[in-house]
Amino acid sequence: MFKKSKPKVEPPPTAPSVEEMLEDLETFEVNQPPLSGSTSDLEHALLTEPEAISLPTWWQVFDEYDRKVTKLSSTEANLEDQRNQLKECYAKLERNAEKLREGIQKQQALAKEALKC
Repeated sequence: MFKKSKPKVEPPPTAPSVEEMLEDLETFEVNQPPLSGSTSDLEHALLTEPEAISLPTWWQVFDEYDRKVTKLSSTEANLEDQRNQLKECYAKLERNAEKLREGIQKQQALAKEALKC
């Protein structure tokens, strides 16, 4: 009565391979329009009159804010690394100072013994 017909829809395309995706990433480039006006003026306008700002300008302010957050995060990580280095240096200096104190005490003890004789 009813016959099975062949599918009339083409099969979906295959997913790109990892190599193809990496090749695409090498050629991918984002061209951002230059900011018009100073960033602080745009941020002020965004806070006071958000409906008066065009969508591209809003995205410019967003991108600038995102760059600032990224820079702040990297600066914070850098400062944390420097703090850890300073703590390590301080600990090393304390160990060396303690060795010097012990050496001085030994020398003083030897000098007192030599003077008693």
